Parts: sequence; structure tokens; C-alpha cells
Amino acid sequence: MIYPANFDKLYIGPSGNPEDAPYKDGGQPAVLEWCTERGWDTMELAFVRQVYLKEKDAEKVADKARELKFPLSAHGSYYINLASLEPEKIEASRSRIVSGAKRIAQAGGHSIVYHSAFMTKRDSAEVTPIVIEQTKLVEKELKDKDIKVWLRPELTGKESQHGDVAELIKVSNAVEMVLPCIDWSHLHARYNGPYNSYEEWCEVLDKLERGIRNKNVLQRMHMHVSGIEYGPKGEKRHLPLATADLRYKELMQALKQAGVCGTLVVEAPSVSVLEDVDRLRDAWESA
Repeated sequence: MIYPANFDKLYIGPSGNPEDAPYKDGGQPAVLEWCTERGWDTMELAFVRQVYLKEKDAEKVADKARELKFPLSAHGSYYINLASLEPEKIEASRSRIVSGAKRIAQAGGHSIVYHSAFMTKRDSAEVTPIVIEQTKLVEKELKDKDIKVWLRPELTGKESQHGDVAELIKVSNAVEMVLPCIDWSHLHARYNGPYNSYEEWCEVLDKLERGIRNKNVLQRMHMHVSGIEYGPKGEKRHLPLATADLRYKELMQALKQAGVCGTLVVEAPSVSVLEDVDRLRDAWESA
């Protein structure tokens, strides 16, 4: 599935290869089969430290994803800062985004996710134009190389990071190939506890639908969910859903009420990933 016009439903699955998955025995295609057998229908490949999927293997992954109707995304490098005060780090950040985008496109995927930038004691009015400028340069390189995936800057879990809802809307409107990755848990953690109710989530969905122009955002959503620990400075760490305060059943109700289609990736700790993906699927089915 490459650069889809719209999704036809909400697909739910894990982030990365779960420990129980047969990656060592059969590679990434075997993991997709294993997920399908569990009733899951998407996943996000973790390119966070390196693009581990080799070019020679990507076509096999694409074939399997098409066969299973299994949309794929990838989370790009953790080492990205498009607004760094050091120009060489900005250039390296663009290169890392392009590298991840190229490989997930070869694997038949639809999106590359990344954290855009750090604020570094600057305000949004200063940092957002820099992020837009650098994202346009990434987009130009992708277009020059005929790489067709969505660039997905993520809603981040700390106010020290670029990526609140308003900023993501601005970048989405400024750059053709951008749509946001909405991390609902990060939104809850970013402000130390709000955004944890049906009404608040409906409000955010309305802002996205009204704010992002001409892109059918609610039919092209890519999202993250997990339990999360947080404090006055925002996100601390991911938690199992069963031990966190995220009202995920209300979130699923809000998504269903809004007619959301796309992919929802469960960023659970390894100890709870099987249970948490199933929890989210069950909550979606019963919403």
C-alpha cells in the first residue's frame, strides 16, 4: 500500500516486532503472517536506531503486505532535529528521514514517522518556520527520487519538543506530503494529564478535520496509543494500558464517532504488547 488516497477502515497492530514473533526464523514477512493469525492487521517497523530492513528484503515484505492487505508504516530515527542550532545536525536529520522513507516505500508502506525538532528555549513562532523549511527540503528530495510516502511528524510528549496540534496543522498545510502522526498518549502526557476524555478527543479530531485543508485527514489517520507515565515536564515512559490512566475505551468511541479510518499503532512495553493490542482491538469493536 503506497501513498493511499484513503483508508477503508481502522487497522490496529503493534509497534516493532513483538518478542514472540518469528522474526529470526522467517524475517519480516513471517512477522506479518504471525500478526494476521492473531487478528492484527497493521504494524509499524522500528527504524529508530537503524534502517534494519535490507533493500533486498523490502520487496518480499511489500509482496506479503499486499497479499495480506496489511498496511505498514515505519518509525524513523530517534536522532532527528530539523531545528538544531548546528547545521550539520539538520542535514543529518533530513538524510535520516529520507533513508527511512525510501525503505518503507520499498516495503510497500504508507508513512514514515519522526519527531521533528527540539525547541531549545525558542518559541513556536521561531521554530515552526524552520521545521517547515527543512521539511520542504525533505519533500523535494523524496519527489526527486520518486519516493511516495506520507511524512508523519509526530505529536510529541513534551513541550520542549516541536509537535503540538496547532504546529502539526501548520506543517501539514505548508508541505504537500505531510500529515501528522497523532500520538494520543503523548497528547495526554504533554500537558500533565488533560486530554483524557471523549469530549476532549472529539475536540482534537474536529480541530484536525477543520484545520488541515484538502487532505481528508480523518480518512488518512496514523496514530499511536499506549499507557503512559507523565509529570509536570510531560512524558516519562510508556506503560501497560492496565496500569495507566488513559481512558482508551473513550478514545475508541471518539474515533468511531468521527468515522476515523487509517492505522493505529500500539506502542506498548514488550511485557504487555500482546495484551494491549488485543485490548485496543476489543475496545474498537465494542465502541
